[in-house]
Amino acid sequence: MRSSNRRHGRPGRPCLLSPARVDAIVRASAVGASTTLAAEAAGVSRATLARWLARGRAAAEAREDGEAPDVEDEAFVDLFRRVELARSQMATRALARVLQAGAGSLVLDERVRTYRDPETGLDVEERQTHYLRADWRAASWWLARVFPEHYGPNAKSWEEQLGEFTAGELRGERVRAESAELAGLAARLQAVLEPAATDTPSAEHLTPFSPSSA
Repeated sequence: MRSSNRRHGRPGRPCLLSPARVDAIVRASAVGASTTLAAEAAGVSRATLARWLARGRAAAEAREDGEAPDVEDEAFVDLFRRVELARSQMATRALARVLQAGAGSLVLDERVRTYRDPETGLDVEERQTHYLRADWRAASWWLARVFPEHYGPNAKSWEEQLGEFTAGELRGERVRAESAELAGLAARLQAVLEPAATDTPSAEHLTPFSPSSA
Protein backbone atom coordinates (compact mmCIF):
# COMPACT_ATOMS: atom_id res chain seq x y z
CA MET A 1 0.00 0.00 0.00
CA ARG A 2 1.27 3.46 -0.82
CA SER A 3 2.65 5.38 2.12
CA SER A 4 1.07 8.82 2.29
CA ASN A 5 3.30 11.84 2.80
CA ARG A 6 0.48 14.33 2.97
CA ARG A 7 1.34 17.60 4.64
CA HIS A 8 -1.48 19.23 6.53
CA GLY A 9 -1.61 22.86 7.48
CA ARG A 10 -0.39 24.04 10.84
CA PRO A 11 -2.95 23.87 13.68
CA GLY A 12 -5.04 27.00 13.91
CA ARG A 13 -3.97 28.31 10.50
CA PRO A 14 -6.89 28.59 8.03
CA CYS A 15 -6.29 27.08 4.57
CA LEU A 16 -6.14 29.59 1.74
CA LEU A 17 -7.82 27.16 -0.67
CA SER A 18 -11.29 28.41 -1.52
CA PRO A 19 -13.82 27.69 -4.29
CA ALA A 20 -13.01 31.04 -5.91
CA ARG A 21 -9.29 30.25 -5.96
CA VAL A 22 -9.96 26.77 -7.34
CA ASP A 23 -11.99 28.26 -10.19
CA ALA A 24 -9.24 30.79 -10.96
CA ILE A 25 -6.58 28.07 -11.02
CA VAL A 26 -8.69 25.82 -13.26
CA ARG A 27 -9.43 28.68 -15.70
CA ALA A 28 -5.74 29.50 -15.95
CA SER A 29 -4.82 25.83 -16.43
CA ALA A 30 -7.45 25.48 -19.16
CA VAL A 31 -5.50 27.88 -21.39
CA GLY A 32 -2.13 26.29 -20.67
CA ALA A 33 -0.87 28.72 -18.02
CA SER A 34 2.16 27.57 -16.05
CA THR A 35 1.95 26.77 -12.34
CA THR A 36 3.43 30.18 -11.52
CA LEU A 37 0.88 32.06 -13.64
CA ALA A 38 -2.01 29.94 -12.33
CA ALA A 39 -0.89 30.69 -8.76
CA GLU A 40 -0.70 34.42 -9.51
CA ALA A 41 -4.21 34.30 -11.00
CA ALA A 42 -5.44 32.83 -7.71
CA GLY A 43 -3.48 35.24 -5.54
CA VAL A 44 -1.18 32.67 -3.93
CA SER A 45 2.48 31.74 -4.28
CA ARG A 46 3.76 29.07 -6.63
CA ALA A 47 5.00 27.03 -3.65
CA THR A 48 1.53 27.08 -2.11
CA LEU A 49 -0.15 25.90 -5.30
CA ALA A 50 2.50 23.21 -5.76
CA ARG A 51 1.81 21.93 -2.23
CA TRP A 52 -1.93 21.88 -2.88
CA LEU A 53 -1.52 19.92 -6.11
CA ALA A 54 0.99 17.52 -4.55
CA ARG A 55 -1.34 16.86 -1.64
CA GLY A 56 -4.27 16.28 -3.99
CA ARG A 57 -2.25 13.90 -6.17
CA ALA A 58 -0.99 11.93 -3.15
CA ALA A 59 -4.51 11.60 -1.76
CA ALA A 60 -5.95 10.59 -5.14
CA GLU A 61 -3.26 7.92 -5.61
CA ALA A 62 -3.83 6.67 -2.06
CA ARG A 63 -7.52 6.24 -2.81
CA GLU A 64 -6.72 4.33 -6.00
CA ASP A 65 -4.54 2.03 -3.89
CA GLY A 66 -7.50 1.26 -1.63
CA GLU A 67 -6.91 3.62 1.27
CA ALA A 68 -9.94 5.14 2.96
CA PRO A 69 -10.63 8.72 1.82
CA ASP A 70 -9.69 11.52 4.19
CA VAL A 71 -12.35 14.22 4.36
CA GLU A 72 -9.68 16.90 4.90
CA ASP A 73 -8.14 16.01 1.53
CA GLU A 74 -11.36 16.33 -0.47
CA ALA A 75 -10.79 19.91 -1.64
CA PHE A 76 -7.21 19.16 -2.69
CA VAL A 77 -8.21 16.04 -4.62
CA ASP A 78 -10.92 18.05 -6.40
CA LEU A 79 -8.40 20.76 -7.29
CA PHE A 80 -5.87 18.25 -8.61
CA ARG A 81 -8.40 16.38 -10.73
CA ARG A 82 -9.96 19.54 -12.18
CA VAL A 83 -6.55 20.97 -13.07
CA GLU A 84 -5.46 17.69 -14.70
CA LEU A 85 -8.69 17.53 -16.71
CA ALA A 86 -8.43 21.18 -17.80
CA ARG A 87 -4.83 20.77 -18.94
CA SER A 88 -5.49 17.52 -20.81
CA GLN A 89 -8.50 19.01 -22.62
CA MET A 90 -6.50 22.11 -23.53
CA ALA A 91 -3.65 19.98 -24.89
CA THR A 92 -6.06 17.84 -26.90
CA ARG A 93 -7.70 20.88 -28.50
CA ALA A 94 -4.32 22.43 -29.27
CA LEU A 95 -3.06 19.25 -30.90
CA ALA A 96 -6.24 19.02 -32.96
CA ARG A 97 -5.64 22.55 -34.26
CA VAL A 98 -2.04 21.68 -35.12
CA LEU A 99 -3.24 18.71 -37.15
CA GLN A 100 -5.88 20.86 -38.85
CA ALA A 101 -3.22 23.42 -39.73
CA GLY A 102 -1.03 20.69 -41.21
CA ALA A 103 -3.91 19.31 -43.28
CA GLY A 104 -5.26 22.70 -44.36
CA SER A 105 -8.61 22.15 -42.64
CA LEU A 106 -8.32 24.89 -40.01
CA VAL A 107 -11.14 27.38 -40.53
CA LEU A 108 -10.04 31.02 -40.66
CA ASP A 109 -13.31 32.67 -41.54
CA GLU A 110 -16.87 31.55 -42.25
CA ARG A 111 -19.61 33.73 -43.66
CA VAL A 112 -23.26 32.99 -44.34
CA ARG A 113 -25.22 34.99 -46.92
CA THR A 114 -28.96 34.67 -47.33
CA TYR A 115 -30.76 35.88 -50.46
CA ARG A 116 -33.97 35.23 -52.36
CA ASP A 117 -33.69 33.23 -55.54
CA PRO A 118 -35.35 35.34 -58.29
CA GLU A 119 -36.45 32.27 -60.21
CA THR A 120 -37.93 30.17 -57.41
CA GLY A 121 -38.73 32.90 -54.95
CA LEU A 122 -37.20 30.80 -52.16
CA ASP A 123 -34.67 31.98 -49.58
CA VAL A 124 -31.24 30.51 -50.28
CA GLU A 125 -28.43 30.27 -47.72
CA GLU A 126 -24.90 30.45 -49.10
CA ARG A 127 -22.00 29.57 -46.83
CA GLN A 128 -18.44 30.63 -47.61
CA THR A 129 -15.60 29.08 -45.62
CA HIS A 130 -11.96 30.13 -45.79
CA TYR A 131 -9.36 27.65 -44.62
CA LEU A 132 -5.76 28.14 -43.56
CA ARG A 133 -3.38 26.97 -46.25
CA ALA A 134 -1.90 23.57 -45.44
CA ASP A 135 1.43 23.96 -43.62
CA TRP A 136 3.75 20.94 -43.47
CA ARG A 137 5.63 22.54 -40.54
CA ALA A 138 2.63 22.04 -38.27
CA ALA A 139 2.48 18.34 -39.14
CA SER A 140 6.26 18.09 -38.69
CA TRP A 141 6.06 19.68 -35.24
CA TRP A 142 3.32 17.26 -34.20
CA LEU A 143 5.19 14.19 -35.46
CA ALA A 144 8.44 15.26 -33.77
CA ARG A 145 6.74 15.45 -30.38
CA VAL A 146 4.32 12.55 -30.56
CA PHE A 147 6.77 10.13 -32.25
CA PRO A 148 10.22 11.49 -31.27
CA GLU A 149 11.91 8.14 -31.84
CA HIS A 150 10.94 8.30 -35.51
CA TYR A 151 10.61 12.02 -36.31
CA GLY A 152 12.39 13.87 -33.48
CA PRO A 153 15.73 15.68 -33.78
CA ASN A 154 17.60 12.53 -32.74
CA ALA A 155 15.62 10.19 -34.97
CA LYS A 156 17.62 7.89 -37.24
CA SER A 157 17.10 7.58 -40.96
CA TRP A 158 15.57 4.54 -42.57
CA GLU A 159 18.99 3.43 -43.78
CA GLU A 160 20.44 3.71 -40.26
CA GLN A 161 17.55 1.78 -38.75
CA LEU A 162 17.85 -0.90 -41.43
CA GLY A 163 21.62 -1.09 -40.89
CA GLU A 164 21.17 -1.52 -37.13
CA PHE A 165 18.54 -4.19 -37.70
CA THR A 166 20.80 -6.07 -40.12
CA ALA A 167 23.76 -5.80 -37.74
CA GLY A 168 21.59 -7.14 -34.93
CA GLU A 169 20.47 -10.06 -37.07
CA LEU A 170 24.08 -10.85 -38.00
CA ARG A 171 25.13 -10.73 -34.35
CA GLY A 172 22.28 -13.06 -33.47
CA GLU A 173 23.26 -15.51 -36.20
CA ARG A 174 26.90 -15.40 -35.08
CA VAL A 175 25.91 -16.06 -31.46
CA ARG A 176 23.69 -18.94 -32.53
CA ALA A 177 26.48 -20.39 -34.68
CA GLU A 178 28.98 -20.10 -31.86
CA SER A 179 26.53 -21.72 -29.45
CA ALA A 180 25.96 -24.60 -31.87
CA GLU A 181 29.72 -25.01 -32.33
CA LEU A 182 30.31 -25.08 -28.59
CA ALA A 183 27.50 -27.59 -28.15
CA GLY A 184 29.05 -29.83 -30.82
CA LEU A 185 32.49 -29.52 -29.22
CA ALA A 186 31.06 -30.44 -25.83
CA ALA A 187 29.34 -33.47 -27.32
CA ARG A 188 32.55 -34.65 -29.02
CA LEU A 189 34.53 -34.14 -25.82
CA GLN A 190 31.95 -36.11 -23.88
CA ALA A 191 32.14 -38.91 -26.45
CA VAL A 192 35.93 -39.05 -26.06
CA LEU A 193 35.85 -39.06 -22.28
CA GLU A 194 33.20 -41.75 -21.86
CA PRO A 195 35.28 -44.67 -23.31
CA ALA A 196 38.31 -43.52 -21.32
CA ALA A 197 36.27 -43.58 -18.17
CA THR A 198 35.01 -47.09 -19.03
CA ASP A 199 38.55 -48.45 -19.68
CA THR A 200 40.01 -47.11 -16.43
CA PRO A 201 40.19 -49.95 -13.85
CA SER A 202 38.30 -49.34 -10.70
CA ALA A 203 40.04 -49.12 -7.33
CA GLU A 204 39.01 -52.63 -6.26
CA HIS A 205 40.82 -54.22 -9.24
CA LEU A 206 44.10 -52.41 -8.63
CA THR A 207 46.93 -54.54 -7.09
CA PRO A 208 48.21 -52.94 -3.89
CA PHE A 209 51.81 -51.86 -4.09
CA SER A 210 54.16 -52.90 -1.30
CA PRO A 211 57.90 -52.36 -0.91
CA SER A 212 58.51 -56.08 -0.53
CA SER A 213 57.10 -56.84 -3.96
CA ALA A 214 59.32 -54.25 -5.60
